[in-house]
Amino acid sequence: MNRPAPRERSEVSIDTLDLDHHQTLARAIRNILSTDLAEVTLAQLIDGLPLVSTVWDMKGSLLIKGHPLFNHDKLCQGASEQARMFRDTFKPAILRFDSQVMQSFQNAAQGSREFNMRLTELVTASIHQVAVLLFCSKSKLHSKEDIDAVVSWKIESQWVVLESGRRILEEEPLEPHPTLFYHVQYMDHELYPHGLADVAGYWAEDRILGGVVAFDRGESQSECKDIYFLSGRRRTTFRVWRLLDNQFNDMVEFLLSERPSTPPFPLLASMENRHRHDPWHAIALHNIFRDPWERKFPSTAPETRDVHAVGDYP
Repeated sequence: MNRPAPRERSEVSIDTLDLDHHQTLARAIRNILSTDLAEVTLAQLIDGLPLVSTVWDMKGSLLIKGHPLFNHDKLCQGASEQARMFRDTFKPAILRFDSQVMQSFQNAAQGSREFNMRLTELVTASIHQVAVLLFCSKSKLHSKEDIDAVVSWKIESQWVVLESGRRILEEEPLEPHPTLFYHVQYMDHELYPHGLADVAGYWAEDRILGGVVAFDRGESQSECKDIYFLSGRRRTTFRVWRLLDNQFNDMVEFLLSERPSTPPFPLLASMENRHRHDPWHAIALHNIFRDPWERKFPSTAPETRDVHAVGDYP
C-alpha cells in the first residue's frame, strides 16, 4: 500500500484571514512560543546541538559510553537569550500555511470543535515551521564542524581476542542518525519537503507539545475528526494515542487565553488514554496522520508483539 508523495501546496499567509481568526491564531502562536518548553527547544536549535538530557529522554537514542554529546549537558552561553529574543520579535506573517487548511479554519465558527481542531493544526504547523527556520539557520553557536563531528560520531572498530585465540574486528552495527534533533517515527527525511529540517520540526512538536500531532482524516483524508499524538519520549507508549477530551480542552484553552497561566504541556498518555492504535494500523487502516506521506510503512502489518508492556497496552 503506497501513500502519495508530498504534493505542491498552495500556501498563504496568516494575513489572508479575517480579523477575528487572524487575532486568534496569532495569539495562539504567541502563547505556545511563550512556554518554557518552547524556549528550551528553540534554544537547542539555536545552539546547534541538543542537550544530552534531551536525547537521553528520546526513544531510539544511540548514546553510548564515550559519545561526545555527554559533554553537552548545558546550553551554550547566549542560546536562551537568543531564543527569547527570537520569540519576542517573531512575526507570524512570515509563516505560510496550506490554503485548504486555512480555508477550513476560516469557515469554522469560533468555539466549534472544527475551529479548535483547525486551530491546533495551524499552531502545530507553526511550531514545525519555526523549527525548520532555526535548523536551517547558519547562525549556530556551535560551528558546523563541531556539529558534524558530534552527529556522525561512531564507536571505533576494535580487535577482540576470542577464547580460541582468534582475533576478530568488532564493529558498531548501528549507524548514527543523520541529525540529533529527531523523533524516531519521523525519520524519512528523503520524503519531506525540507529534508532533515522537517525531521527537526517533528522533534520540536514532540518536545513542546508532548507528541507529534496527527488527526483522524476520515475517508476524505482531509478532515479533523479526532486528534492523536505520537510521543517520542523514552517512557511513553510507542502507539498512536487519542487525547482525552479534557486534555484537548486544556490545550485549546491555553492557546486561546488572553492571559495564559500554567501551560498543560507536555501532554502525555496515561492509563486513561485507552484509545490507541499500533503505528501501522493508524496510518494504513484508519487514516490517522497529518500528511499521508509523513511515515513509511510496509505493505503488510508487522507481526504483533507477544508481550505487551503495561505502559504501552492498557
